[in-house]
Amino acid sequence: MKLFIIDWSGFLYRAYYAFPQLTDKDWHNINVVYWFFRMLIKIFNENPDYLVICRDSPVKTKRHESYEEYKANRKKMDDDFKNQIPLTQEIVNHLSIPNLVVSWYEADDIIATLTNNFKNNPELIIDIYSSDKDLKQLLSNNVFCIDPMKWIRTDTKLFLQEFTFQPEYILDYLALTGDSADNIKWVSWIWPKKALDLIRKYQTIDNIYAHIDEISGDIKDKLINCKQEAYHSRNLIQLYNIQDLKEKLISDFKLDLDFDRYKKTLVNEYNFSSFEKQLDDLKKKLQTPMQNSLF
Repeated sequence: MKLFIIDWSGFLYRAYYAFPQLTDKDWHNINVVYWFFRMLIKIFNENPDYLVICRDSPVKTKRHESYEEYKANRKKMDDDFKNQIPLTQEIVNHLSIPNLVVSWYEADDIIATLTNNFKNNPELIIDIYSSDKDLKQLLSNNVFCIDPMKWIRTDTKLFLQEFTFQPEYILDYLALTGDSADNIKWVSWIWPKKALDLIRKYQTIDNIYAHIDEISGDIKDKLINCKQEAYHSRNLIQLYNIQDLKEKLISDFKLDLDFDRYKKTLVNEYNFSSFEKQLDDLKKKLQTPMQNSLF
């Protein structure tokens, strides 16, 4: 069985910025809608049993309560982009694609909660479609991260090759290096290479400060002077477990593809004619029984 968990914002941004502009018959840009569903159909070809799209809270999150400058460095969303999001959401709902939003929490928190809820099922493979580095702390034998920009599937082995420490310590690594995407500060003058050295040796922020006297020179001084900032950054990166989602069942995210409704909506109503063949091919692929081996 396969559960695909999708980062809504990541797909929207990719649809808007990574692909060509498209307009409808009235010359309104509709590229977000088109490319979003084109990426979804590509994912459907992997034949997930369950799927859920996770969305950010429409109001400020708990992280903003502790840090007003959280994500403050992000430029204002273009009106053209912003105006296409409600329509994309409307179609997602109309097609009965499972999706979740929880006030005061980010999509990453929803993703983490669902992953933790279901990862102990040995028969389930969980693919997280997101480029967010902090989500890689969730990697395990049956949990994988797919970067929707490069379509690279990261497992624990690939993560170890890249970072040379276990995935659960990415949280502490990012607490040292910061995360410019979210305006989270770094420990001054602790560059990524030095942060790697520290995490490889001590694994966690707690352990670094427990052995601070083993560290010498300017690095020790910087760590001591920025201890409060390091823990503050770690708290911001820490993913929440959302109690309201603890009772969710895997069956809540069963993916039922109504191909007639998809074609009526995407092809007939929105004139995405290229989807017709893709949907026909997908239907044929998913509804053709697997032939048993003769050997």
